Amino acid sequence: MRLSDADKLYKKLPPEQAATLAFEASVRQDFDEMSAITDNQPQFNFVGTSNAYRGRFMSLNHISLFYGVVYWKSRAVFMYRLSKYDEPGSLRIAAHLGSMELALLKACEQLGVNVESLKKLGEIPEEDYFSEYAEEALTAEYIDLFLGSM
Repeated sequence: MRLSDADKLYKKLPPEQAATLAFEASVRQDFDEMSAITDNQPQFNFVGTSNAYRGRFMSLNHISLFYGVVYWKSRAVFMYRLSKYDEPGSLRIAAHLGSMELALLKACEQLGVNVESLKKLGEIPEEDYFSEYAEEALTAEYIDLFLGSM
């Protein structure tokens, strides 16, 4: 089988460049190009921990980092809304923060994970200021989001 010009180029790319191109192709939903890039990368056999272990470890990291990013962004928006005396906007953000907090607690309980560990990575304060504003539907959505990544 004869290699196309693109395949020849993909074989010469360092892994970092190839991964970047594959990511960009994925974002464009050009799965043929993404596959061509991936197929032309060297293949290795690894010795390491089980897929279940790695998957769980990475999923817990992702939940923690996602929670931290959304928490701090929402806190910033909340403070901005307060500074503009936007009570409806402030309460809407407080509902998201409270719902996210309750969802994290429930998800951690179901997963058997210490909630403080997940909050620590995102540098989330231990105090919960927003649970009283939680909404049941939002909490359920966040639980699905957290548990769906496992």
